[in-house]
Amino acid sequence: MATADAQSIAEELMEWFSHEGRDLPWRRPPRTPYRVLVSELMLQQTRADVVARRFEAFVDRYPDFAALAQATLDDVLRAWEGLGYYRRAQALWRTARVVAARGELPVEREELLRLPGIGPYSASAVRSFAFSLPDPALDANLRRVALRVMGERADPARAQAQKAAHGLLSEVLKAGPPADLSDALMDLGALVCTSRGPRCEICPIARWCAGRESGEPEAFGRPAAKGARRELRIVALRVESELGLLWRPRPSKGLLAGLWEPPHLLAPEQPGEGEIDRLLATWGVRGARDTGERWPMSHVFTHQAWIGEVRRIEAESLPPSAPARWLNRHALAEVALPSAFRAVLSKGW
Repeated sequence: MATADAQSIAEELMEWFSHEGRDLPWRRPPRTPYRVLVSELMLQQTRADVVARRFEAFVDRYPDFAALAQATLDDVLRAWEGLGYYRRAQALWRTARVVAARGELPVEREELLRLPGIGPYSASAVRSFAFSLPDPALDANLRRVALRVMGERADPARAQAQKAAHGLLSEVLKAGPPADLSDALMDLGALVCTSRGPRCEICPIARWCAGRESGEPEAFGRPAAKGARRELRIVALRVESELGLLWRPRPSKGLLAGLWEPPHLLAPEQPGEGEIDRLLATWGVRGARDTGERWPMSHVFTHQAWIGEVRRIEAESLPPSAPARWLNRHALAEVALPSAFRAVLSKGW
């Protein structure tokens, strides 16, 4: 792209953004490297409106890297509840410990990429938003805008398409304040240059857009079709004793890593009664009695959906198999419980 075109696009974007940009809490001052990193990790695979409701509470509780580093991981996971994808919270906590020890978040891309949970996108976002460097953070919105301007039909996830988008947007960011221009580009993709039904008639950079000129802008920057979400059947057990409800921490890696779970079975087909008996034995449950109470539960992840029911089980107040524990009301409030299993508690406790 010619320098003159990049300059003109930057100017039009800034004019449009000055009166159409979204007021989001992480954009308000002070826009510190810490607040930028927290917001970027929260926004990965979580809608902006959900993050907007949780961001301020999190940074009020943990206002900087030092405060977050001093917290326990369980406390951080509880503060993260409702945002999902808890590995992001674990990575943020580990990064905070590293940064608190060294004194500041690094600026260089290579050093950022060495920190837990920071990949190419997050590194670019920190450099662009926190340090105002012309390093485009290529989220879905920025890739779509760039590929439509260029008239590029390639899948945005492909390396060649990302390289082309990065080259174009780097020139635009060099023509003005990179942080503000990055915000403007993201809002343009979210509000105007949408994946479906783009509003080309009000787009501030329509005159430079090959996609608009073609008459079929949706054909450009379109991701490849995704496979169908896998459905799994779940039976979760609300096992009660005089000591509380039975839960245990999940492994430190994988889905819902480090969070707490109740006894449950998850399979492509409905689990049988014999499997439930074996599950209870594995957890060390003795004197189990099925009360006959049932209620539905379901939860949708990115690549799979859990559909099934909760069963209420009464049991003797004997020590379960480690690491399972009986948790009373107070203890349940002190551990991180994923929303996927909230239905187990929906009948009160």
